[in-house]
Amino acid sequence: MVRIGDVSKAYGVSNRTLRYWESAGLIKSTRLTNGYRYFNNDNIVKVKQIVLLRKLNLPLQDISQIFNSTELATIVKVLENHLYKTEQHIDYLKSIKLLLKKLIVIVDSKQSLSSAFNAIDTPNNVAFNELKNALQIALSERKLNLSNVYSSNDVRIVSISKMMVASYRVISKTPEQDCHQQLNKLIVKNNLHQQLGFRIYGYGFNNSEGKYGYEMWVTIAQDFEVKDPYIKKEVATGLYAAIPAYLPIVGERWDQLNSWVEESDIYKLDWRPKDNRHYLEQCIDCFSFNAEKNDANRQLDLLLPIVKINNQEQLSPQIHMQLEPQIVTLPTIILAGCLFEQKENTKLWSKKIPWYKLANSIYKAGDNCSAKIIAGNNTFSLVYGDSTTKAFYLNKNKAIVNSVFAAVQIKQSFKTYPNKLHEKELKGKSYLVFSTWIDPEKVGLKKLKSKQLYLAASEYCEANDCKVDFSYYLEREYRKDGKYVDKIEICIPLK
Repeated sequence: MVRIGDVSKAYGVSNRTLRYWESAGLIKSTRLTNGYRYFNNDNIVKVKQIVLLRKLNLPLQDISQIFNSTELATIVKVLENHLYKTEQHIDYLKSIKLLLKKLIVIVDSKQSLSSAFNAIDTPNNVAFNELKNALQIALSERKLNLSNVYSSNDVRIVSISKMMVASYRVISKTPEQDCHQQLNKLIVKNNLHQQLGFRIYGYGFNNSEGKYGYEMWVTIAQDFEVKDPYIKKEVATGLYAAIPAYLPIVGERWDQLNSWVEESDIYKLDWRPKDNRHYLEQCIDCFSFNAEKNDANRQLDLLLPIVKINNQEQLSPQIHMQLEPQIVTLPTIILAGCLFEQKENTKLWSKKIPWYKLANSIYKAGDNCSAKIIAGNNTFSLVYGDSTTKAFYLNKNKAIVNSVFAAVQIKQSFKTYPNKLHEKELKGKSYLVFSTWIDPEKVGLKKLKSKQLYLAASEYCEANDCKVDFSYYLEREYRKDGKYVDKIEICIPLK
């Protein structure tokens, strides 16, 4: 058995990538009592094979077909299809090469780029016609070959005009699927998919009892008559930050989109549910989406409501910090959470916590789960690292984290604990607390950062020879608006 970190180093792939391959069913690990994942020899061989196939640019769904097939003919067909796509891409690159050569000739003959563009703009120019032909070839090849490819950082700004929609919502075990089925009846019966501007949107929600549901909208004409069980709604014009996502990585893509808006100096979140300004998921082609059985091929557009920051708001809001710690004694509390391993050599202030995974696990834990949570918008993170000789979190710029137990405080146990969700008792203890915060009304304008708190904690504990618990530290985050963090506390446990 080989530890995940050693496999990662041996084959040049991150821990996160290995975990994603496991979630896709390509490999399987075993978690031992020390909390780390290990791979046996068979799975290490598979990792080596996946690395080779990925170097040949085979997508994971093709690799999955190869691994799951016992028929040699099927494997050959998958490889032949990939060869065909590769040859098409080569043709596309050849077209780009031709285009660049034509452009170089024009620029070189005119001795400047501006003169070259002036020549291109001249009607009936021979060079222009050659360039235009090359460009048409390149664009046609791109449309043919790259329709299923998108950048992982492809955030764009879109405007959605005012529209009328017929909405349907449901709380069930499979709310997304149930919404699709019910809304499709309305669409097909009234040929809504044939209408100009036809669009479908959806979003998840939790009711007052903590039960998860889903609501979907389909665009309709102003005078369209909406009957039960549907509801007619008006959605105002607004801006959205948009990013595409395949179904297996929707959570990660939402995290990327939220981070993009948090770090933007131009836009801020404009989430107003009462005005139908929701986090939306747009289904581009509902019929093919529903017919597709492989989630890896099912794609959505994620839309986050935003608004431009005005001139007054662009003035940087004040970030408050308390770098001289307070000594705070916390009572024994019960946490419900999930353990998330971190990528090798992850700094404390760069750790990644997929809160959506914790939320999904909690919502699957049984009815009325929200009533058992204390201040669900405020979260606890127990952070662990290598502490054999020194508290890992006091190692200044070299502070490395191995894993994080991300959790919420509960006052009563859940009925069930699905997936990786489990309880942990945090014993009463005294802590040195360092904090940073921002005015909640300004929280969307600037993201709080914790690095300075770690450095301050390291310097303070070293200067004062503090006796601390090596094994972990506690980080608390507060979210008054339920979305953005407006306060961070770094809590150093005292012995």
